[in-house]
Amino acid sequence: MQPTVSIIVPVCRVEAYLNQCLDSILAQTYEHLQIILVDDGSPDRCGDICDAYGAKDHRIQVIHQPNSGVAAARNTGLSAATGDWIGWVDADDWIDPDTVSYLLENALAMDADVCICGRYEELPNRTGFFGWSQPAILDQKAAVRALLDGRVLDDALYDKLWKRELFQDIRFPTGKTYEDLATVYRLLGKAERIYCLPEPKYHYRRRSGSIMGDVSLPNRVNHYDLAQQRYDDLVARWPEFQSLLEDRCLTAAIGIWSGYCYNPRNIRREYAQKLKEIAAYAKPRVKPALQRTGCGLAGRLVLRLLPYDQNWAFVLACFIGRLYQRKHGRTL
Repeated sequence: MQPTVSIIVPVCRVEAYLNQCLDSILAQTYEHLQIILVDDGSPDRCGDICDAYGAKDHRIQVIHQPNSGVAAARNTGLSAATGDWIGWVDADDWIDPDTVSYLLENALAMDADVCICGRYEELPNRTGFFGWSQPAILDQKAAVRALLDGRVLDDALYDKLWKRELFQDIRFPTGKTYEDLATVYRLLGKAERIYCLPEPKYHYRRRSGSIMGDVSLPNRVNHYDLAQQRYDDLVARWPEFQSLLEDRCLTAAIGIWSGYCYNPRNIRREYAQKLKEIAAYAKPRVKPALQRTGCGLAGRLVLRLLPYDQNWAFVLACFIGRLYQRKHGRTL
């Protein structure tokens, strides 16, 4: 019997993009699919769209739940999944027709626990590429190292096909954003073989309104806290990754500084002590990080500002962040 792949799609506030996403999943050349659509209390027509697709294809299971956040929606999807493999598609993205067959065939051929493809990053005026330049087979340690390095592997769930058993004791942190940052390193740390392929099969839509573009202090500080949690979890197992783990914490702090000025004054006051603590953490680590980090000119400029939790530093960081966004179409 051919294995079943459960594709989980958390859905909320993506009415304009949902049809393209679901059409791309139904167009898969691999047909042994369980397609789980989790309507996370979306206030637009997403729930109706999901129901319409569920009525026309028996492989689609639609779950409606009160709005609880994407982490809770992912957990709901995992609880309903019965497939041998788990795939993820964000509801504003889309995949090529052979994405599932490509990942599954290669995973089975190489006896891999995880198979990763390249992806297209779809911006309003151009398309970029993220991924590997040639095939690679990684063990746990090499995969986590590549994840922390961030140049060809990141915390995204969606450009990867996972053996279902990897999720046996792993769930997403309910109520948190950047839930993938909290889980992907744990999944890779359990996988024996990770097969990485360069061909891009996934289309990731970069757009305003996404979590990545949310510059609110609660969102960005949550990112930083999860990076610190990852540090605590991994540094004992792999102490040689300490500098990489610290750099990822500083990278999260860059996002805080560059988005600070977009927050109302009462929110800034609420997080003043937290930002003072982050600045103190950054102060002894910025200089060595500048010798290692590959975050680009804008990121390096803001990195130099992290030891200073003062208005002039935040204003300058936000100015740099705005210039970066104008040029690259995404936030720092």
